[in-house]
Amino acid sequence: MAPGTEGRRQVHLDREVILETSREIFYQEGLGALTLRRLGSELGVDATAMYRHFRNKGALLSALINELFVAIPEPDPARSWRDNLRDLMSAWWWIYRRNEGLAQAMAGQPDDEPQLFHLTEWTVRELIRAGVPDAEIGLFHQTIYNHTVGNGLVAAFSPWLTTESLRDEQRRIYAALSPEQFPSAAAAAPTIYPETNAAFLFSVELLLDAIESRASAEDDTKRQPTT
Repeated sequence: MAPGTEGRRQVHLDREVILETSREIFYQEGLGALTLRRLGSELGVDATAMYRHFRNKGALLSALINELFVAIPEPDPARSWRDNLRDLMSAWWWIYRRNEGLAQAMAGQPDDEPQLFHLTEWTVRELIRAGVPDAEIGLFHQTIYNHTVGNGLVAAFSPWLTTESLRDEQRRIYAALSPEQFPSAAAAAPTIYPETNAAFLFSVELLLDAIESRASAEDDTKRQPTT
């Protein structure tokens, strides 16, 4: 038994047990408390035993994050591309909302995890179904990624945008602005700082409109007679 592990649970050590214990530590105490030494203490083993399953803490975090994205279902090809992309972006964004403590780690996660490969595959597939020009697939995919992850980080790190009482306070501040100096902002005060989920879904619809418009323009170009 490792020193200092007396009284701790001792279990058969495998990858799933380590991940389960990691989730418990993270959700109860935060990401800073999650170390290989702490895991060893909780599981009743030496910290070095973790290296048989994860080469370092970064690899452990990658596995934790990948598990979160497994919850995103594969889009149904029987549904419209627009509905599929909307649901895909919303599910992706909600991962950030529900796991704020992991937001920064998720944003810095390389795209070489199995589930992230699936996310890219599904997003590109729906863009193709939408009729986006081949040369612009990468641009639209990156735009979707940036938009979803960016809004996810805002939801994780900007409480004045996501907490109702703080949003109300911001509206009061704008309502109190001088109408002579800030006439437009003061007049718009009641609608500034909308509910976070509603604001994200609104922005998604704008992006989907842009995809549809761009695909329609491509179709019009292809239909034009050549001379």
